[in-house]
Amino acid sequence: MIVVSSHLIIALLFVPLFVSAPHVSQRSSHSGWWLPALIFLVALAPAPAIGQAPLQLVNDETTVSEISFRFVEGQTFEESRLREEIATTAPGFWASFRNTFSFLPGLKQQSPSFDPLTLQKDVVRLRQFYQKNGFPRPSIDYPASQLDTTDNRIHVIFTIQEGPPRILREVTFRTADGTQPLTDQLDAPRTRKWRQFQKETDTRKGKRYTDFERTRIEDETRTWLRNQGYAFANIQSETQIDSTSVTLRFLVDPGPLARFSEIQIEGNDSVNDVVIRRALPFEEGDRFSAADVTAGQRALFDLSLFRVALADMPDQPRDSTATVRYRVREANLRAYSGQVGYGTQAGITVDGSWRHRNFRGGGRSLVLGVTAETGFPSNPASVFPFLSGDLTKTPNRLFRTSLTFRQPYLFTERLTGTLEPFVQERRNPTLSPSPDRGLQLLEDLRLNERQFGINTTLVYNLLPFRSVSLQHSFSRTQQFRGTGTGDRPGARLDDLFGKSVFTLSGTFGKADDFINPNRGYILRPTVELGGIPFDSGVEFARGSGEVSGYLPLSDNVEVAGRVFGGFLQPYGESRTNLTSALTAPDSLRRNTRRYQDRFSDVLFYAGGASDVRGWTSKLGGGKVLRDLNRDTASTNYAYRSTGARSKLGVNLEARLPFPGLGDSWRTAIFVDAAYLETGTLNLIPPANVAGIVAGPEGRTVATERTQLLVGAGAGFRYRTPFGFVRLDAAYKLTPDALDLRNPGDVGAKVEQGAPPTDAPTRPIRRFRLHFGIGRSF
Repeated sequence: MIVVSSHLIIALLFVPLFVSAPHVSQRSSHSGWWLPALIFLVALAPAPAIGQAPLQLVNDETTVSEISFRFVEGQTFEESRLREEIATTAPGFWASFRNTFSFLPGLKQQSPSFDPLTLQKDVVRLRQFYQKNGFPRPSIDYPASQLDTTDNRIHVIFTIQEGPPRILREVTFRTADGTQPLTDQLDAPRTRKWRQFQKETDTRKGKRYTDFERTRIEDETRTWLRNQGYAFANIQSETQIDSTSVTLRFLVDPGPLARFSEIQIEGNDSVNDVVIRRALPFEEGDRFSAADVTAGQRALFDLSLFRVALADMPDQPRDSTATVRYRVREANLRAYSGQVGYGTQAGITVDGSWRHRNFRGGGRSLVLGVTAETGFPSNPASVFPFLSGDLTKTPNRLFRTSLTFRQPYLFTERLTGTLEPFVQERRNPTLSPSPDRGLQLLEDLRLNERQFGINTTLVYNLLPFRSVSLQHSFSRTQQFRGTGTGDRPGARLDDLFGKSVFTLSGTFGKADDFINPNRGYILRPTVELGGIPFDSGVEFARGSGEVSGYLPLSDNVEVAGRVFGGFLQPYGESRTNLTSALTAPDSLRRNTRRYQDRFSDVLFYAGGASDVRGWTSKLGGGKVLRDLNRDTASTNYAYRSTGARSKLGVNLEARLPFPGLGDSWRTAIFVDAAYLETGTLNLIPPANVAGIVAGPEGRTVATERTQLLVGAGAGFRYRTPFGFVRLDAAYKLTPDALDLRNPGDVGAKVEQGAPPTDAPTRPIRRFRLHFGIGRSF
């Protein structure tokens, strides 16, 4: 009996058409290439043929409208991963969006051409992909593909039945000749460590087997042996496959235990060998460890002296001595750098620096840095209407110069010290908006605070990206607070005081990637103590910190959370002046106002793209109304945060794929909350001071000092070479009495003698857009 495939019959029916094509077609001789390709495709395509009947009508003008996948009995890989394996393409998100409006003048549909041979090759590519990833007999076809003959567009639909996977049943480790278990060649301490390592390997039993998994186990075993001192370990693997069951057998030759015998250094010209050797975490004579060799390479990069630092082992005898080689290429000793940016509060920002990478030898560095946060445009809302104007009207202008000296080696390679004298002028939003500086330029820029001092820092590196630092900051600050009113009209209210603050902070945790974590946790505690050992105008103890956790639920879905907060405890004269009653004498109230300004950088605030989204940066919680033009006939109202003594917050975020786009695009949904409390501290500034506005009853227009803030929303992220670009839309769930009211409307009502709450609410103020670069936390 002879069986003839229906596909072959269809192919034979196409042959006369192909032969007669030159007699009826006016196209060039190469334009009919698609017809034999179609015959080949239809002839070889697997049954059933009925679903593929529309493919008979494709031609060289057919385009691809869409590519999708249908899975029978389970799906292992995401569709985005499978699209990376095929050559047939469909319009992307933006092209599809454009095609939707192709009826408009000047817009044409843009769709990739359809190639039958490429489609057939895609089937082979997908089959090979599944076989490499542990599915020996996948069934892949495209019978459900649909051709729209009206538009001559095809929707390619791959139907995939993965079939049973290969399962890893057993993993064994034997000596090189295969006659003994590996533990017979290990001493007792290393045998105990090996059994622990083997337990981790055993967790892979019962899971899908791939060649990549075999290579990974082999590499991890070799790395473990080299970290135990076996510098020349060799491993070979044998694979036994029984249908869908796999047994892995590794033949291991550890070789002799070795010690570092020689450290070779190549490529250094101006940097002394001593600088390189002392940065390494091992010395000649120490037990060999591949982890130490890699850590040494990382330590050389951290010196900022080299553009390239490579570590390897040159050819050498396989014995108990190991020679390690580091090849470096020095960076330019002197370098300039600069960058320009923009922020709604800082305005146009310019940073520049000059660096000497090996100042006076020894790997020391010297950096001269200049920062200018110009604050221009001073009211971005007038230039970009979508920006909120209630805070950006008071830009945080800053002009700073510093000279940083860094010593990379203090008694040990893990300890680094820096010395940084600095001087800066800035605009502190809590102070008078119209300072009397005696210099017109400073008054025009409204710079109301000068500070100079020196920061001394010690950093001890525990592990990569995990360290402990101790800093002492000693500075002299002068706040230009304008002139007095009331019983002191025209009096200068400038405040000159010193600051002596110790700060102890650290970074701890365990994560797969400390820069872009997907799994693990990171802890960052900080303790500050102000007022010792030198005379200081601020005396306080402050503790703060955060712990962030990351957990992947699947390859593309991740949940992240963070708990953060802190507590402030003033003591001595600072506590006395910050806890005075509202009915205290004028002299004490003036001191209270001075200390409120002094502590403006120490208090806790909420709001912003990396805090409680929904509120402008540092404008969540207690706030007052102020007139930025108090010394002129016109008014310019804005809100000013009063800060809090303690804060407890939480962020919860689910990070999801962006449907229809590639892996570079992500979406997120989030809920943020924070509780701010002032306790016994008096943080509400008195009316008619520094532009603070009083209501009809003569009291400061202010909100509740203790508040619970809750915001929720969604956003998207796009991965770039310099990090994620984020755009979040947040919604205030717990606004206070001023959050939904425009400060100009509130000020107008106060001028009329009406309560601030008579000002109309604006529902749009419940929403806030947050833009940022990098992860939210």
